[in-house]
Amino acid sequence: MRKTSGKLLKAGAAAAALATLVTLSGCSGSGGSSDGKTTIRFAWWGDDKRAATTKSVLADFEKANPDIKVETETSDFKSYFDKLATETAAGDAPDVITLGGAYPREYSDRGALLDLQSVSAQLDLSKFPASTLAAAKFDGTLYGVPTGGNAVGMIINPAVFKAAGVALPDTTSWTWEQFVTLADEITAKSPKGTYGFEPRVNDTLGVYTAQRGTPIFDDKGKLGVDASTVQDYLSMEQNLLKGKGIPSAEVIQEVAAASPEQTLMGQGKAAMTIAFSNLLGAYAGASGQELQLVSIPGETEYKQPGTTVLPSQYYGISAKSSHAEAAAKLVGYLVDSAAAGKKILDDRGLPFNSDVRAAVAPSLDTAGKANAAYIDLVAKNGAPAAPAPPAGGSSLNDTTSKLDSDVLFGRKSPADAAKEWVSEMAQALASA
Repeated sequence: MRKTSGKLLKAGAAAAALATLVTLSGCSGSGGSSDGKTTIRFAWWGDDKRAATTKSVLADFEKANPDIKVETETSDFKSYFDKLATETAAGDAPDVITLGGAYPREYSDRGALLDLQSVSAQLDLSKFPASTLAAAKFDGTLYGVPTGGNAVGMIINPAVFKAAGVALPDTTSWTWEQFVTLADEITAKSPKGTYGFEPRVNDTLGVYTAQRGTPIFDDKGKLGVDASTVQDYLSMEQNLLKGKGIPSAEVIQEVAAASPEQTLMGQGKAAMTIAFSNLLGAYAGASGQELQLVSIPGETEYKQPGTTVLPSQYYGISAKSSHAEAAAKLVGYLVDSAAAGKKILDDRGLPFNSDVRAAVAPSLDTAGKANAAYIDLVAKNGAPAAPAPPAGGSSLNDTTSKLDSDVLFGRKSPADAAKEWVSEMAQALASA
């Protein structure tokens, strides 16, 4: 998910607001306009580049559908879900909603999302492989359409390796132990302020645990990983900190939620970072250097790989929308139109609609083509499609970030943080 893609923020406010849905009634605030057009609202998050692209795509949609007007509601990722929860609880949700991670489950469980079968005449999903729709289908009902797919990968900057005099690794077979040694070596041989690895715990932990056959969430919506595996990961980070393969805890915290141009990788000051594959272009553009997208460590070290192709985001329709058919037309245009796809490209993930992907392929830039090749590799050799995150799963990123920070700042041992992580996640799932 473009953060995708991919990551989730505080669920506390969202859960509290959504819990009041059963006591509220009303319709979405969309409706007719003075010029006789049907007005619908479309909510999404993203940067200025995505905003410009979206504006252009919506102008095309309105031209093709002159009886529909689209009003947009956009914000940065940090505030998006809190605002959405407040609007939904008040019965005034946007008609078309962008969701990620566990939010399709949480919103659908509370009756906030429309059964998309009810608008199938306006929304043709026949070109979508069934596996790509599974993560937003609950009890046989589809509540969300994936915007596209991506996968977690390792982004490397060959220029940093070369400057440090360190050879590029064999990324088809490297292990986590080799990766740690490599990161420490690059930092030691680089100018001050340049590091071997810029960590992103929320992009990494799920793959790390899945490699060991213990995914964070199992196919029954329960916690699938135990404390020992989480402890192993946190201990690895602690060793990287001691070996200086990663920056200080203060620097890590500072860049954790930074835009690509503000990250160490975006500034050309990191040799490696783990991120969702569709961010390769953003990092390359920010750094001005030729970056590569490769498999993360450990993919051949264990019985199974941990990476899988994941929906980047989802489009859903508010259950209270007064204009569900018009909203469905917009969703259909966004995911099924080759014209829209050629403008969006892989910004919201590589299109799952086979016709749109074929139309988009020639227009992809160097980073986009590398992303597409990597997704094809993961689809061929990676793990099976991951189960949909369960209700309560939206607390994952906050919980993980908090306890990871506690370890890096020395406030908790990896063992204590791992035990607390399992306890907090189990409680979140049980109370959802």
